[in-house]
Amino acid sequence: MDRRKALRNLGILTGGIVLLPSCDFTQEQISLSLNKLKIKASEEALMKELVSSIIPEGDLPGAVSLNVHDFVWVMVDDCMDQKSQSKFLMGLKSFKNHIKKITGNSFESLHQQERENILNGLVNETIDGAEPTPEDLQLFVTITKRFTSFGYMNSEYIMTEVMPYTLVPGTYGPCETIDNSKRINLNA
Repeated sequence: MDRRKALRNLGILTGGIVLLPSCDFTQEQISLSLNKLKIKASEEALMKELVSSIIPEGDLPGAVSLNVHDFVWVMVDDCMDQKSQSKFLMGLKSFKNHIKKITGNSFESLHQQERENILNGLVNETIDGAEPTPEDLQLFVTITKRFTSFGYMNSEYIMTEVMPYTLVPGTYGPCETIDNSKRINLNA
């Protein structure tokens, strides 16, 4: 047995054992990294549920099918200042607890009609027996609704299949000669 190899391997093994407790495997991994925001998988899943509740699947594809949840994250990252972003994220973090306190259930376990009522109630503060909605939570729901509807209506599918866009001038009509008998006499 080569002593140098054994000592080197023992040193590597000891260094690995010393470093292992300093590694923290309990933190949730970041699933979506934008310019300023770092979004965790649970936050991304909650945004999908919210967007799905705002514009559900039906005859037309819903917001999740058109990836509107990603659009919401990009808009928050690119179009909001840092103060508003931090309020938005605070509202996101308090959303699950607030819903659990109001309904006794998680947001994911509620039916579509209950979800719509809760979201409208959070914006308008009309939930019976509930304390006033925190400002961060109200801002979070309002912005999520606004960006969801904007992203959905401006998605490629909606703009090309549902409401196809035609150019402003329209089609060209050729010049026609007007029959003098059909002209309107303005001097009469």
